[in-house]
Amino acid sequence: MAMRKLISIAWLDFKMGFADKSELVFFLVLPVIFTLILAATMSGGSSGGDNRYALAVVDADRSALSAQLAEALAASDVVRPVPKARDEADALVKDGKVPAALVIPAGFGEALMAGRPSALTLSKAPNDTRALAVEQAVRTAADRVSNAVVAANASVAEAEKIRPFADAAAKQAYFAQALTMAQELLDKPPARVETTYAPEVIRTSASPAEQSSVGQLITWVSIPLIGIAAIFIEERRLGTLRRLLAMPVARATILGGKIGGRLIHGMVQMTLLILFGALILGVNWGRSPLALAVMMLAFALAFVAFGVLVGTIARTPSQANWMAISSGMLMAALGGAWWPLEITPKVYQQVVRIFPTTWAMSGFSDIVVRGQGIGGILPEAGVLLAFAAVFFGVGLWRFRYE
Repeated sequence: MAMRKLISIAWLDFKMGFADKSELVFFLVLPVIFTLILAATMSGGSSGGDNRYALAVVDADRSALSAQLAEALAASDVVRPVPKARDEADALVKDGKVPAALVIPAGFGEALMAGRPSALTLSKAPNDTRALAVEQAVRTAADRVSNAVVAANASVAEAEKIRPFADAAAKQAYFAQALTMAQELLDKPPARVETTYAPEVIRTSASPAEQSSVGQLITWVSIPLIGIAAIFIEERRLGTLRRLLAMPVARATILGGKIGGRLIHGMVQMTLLILFGALILGVNWGRSPLALAVMMLAFALAFVAFGVLVGTIARTPSQANWMAISSGMLMAALGGAWWPLEITPKVYQQVVRIFPTTWAMSGFSDIVVRGQGIGGILPEAGVLLAFAAVFFGVGLWRFRYE
């Protein structure tokens, strides 16, 4: 009987949460918009289905060899070269819209053909984890072009030892032929290394879509969970809790029903955002349904418990709402929901472990990014449940029904 009453109170509170239609804006519309915006921003402007990192390329040389370098970059699995003017490329890097910009200086092709070194300039966005991969891709492409030129020059030198060229035009024609042959050999070398990969590769860094999907879920679900504080304060002010106490219902049942209603709210919201991330952004949320369910419940319990605690501190509903929004946003940002913790100093990564959002990001990322199952997320889920126990303990100790 008590359980039936608890469920009835929880379901009623869940439905009452949508009495104001504007609630849907915060429940689904804003989370979806921010997820899309951040995924697009962190992707560095990827085009269509091309998931390679955008690389702004400034070709100040306009030679055949600079064009070949651009072609080598275009063939890369890592970068997608985007021709830009120098000022525009610098602005894109400064604003973090691309991880790096490559400048091919004037005289690049002439210097290579003459056997002289020519330095390429690669400007990288600060604290961008993609820049290292982009730099390696640029080095690979540059080595490919320069190796072909070196081989062609060596061929010309050997041919000239055997028989001098009739004129400069004949020498240039031989060089062009040798360069073409060297490029063909590099494209299809006689000896090749074929690399195979294990079926599952454990990654440590999230893709832009994964980072955005997980991070925005944590941000926008934590706020209404903490927002249970405003509900308690408003019902205490209106005397609703006092009237409920006059009914033949235990206090624990009333409180459990109120908390249960907010938990249902959070679980439904998470489910919808997970479906959006999976179906629209292609995020693999379904690696381990059991692990995902455990993380969702542990996360929801930790933050609704924090909301109960906030409800004993705030004095008015508006104050409670402000505390829910500010604390939710702040903990989400500091805990890695808005940017990868991998780009922050090691000391910072240790300090922010005091926030439940850090553990939530780690646990959900274990599932989405690293493909972990129930065993892999138990530490994070355990810490979140410990947060819930502490917050509930202090919050219920301080709780007033009227």
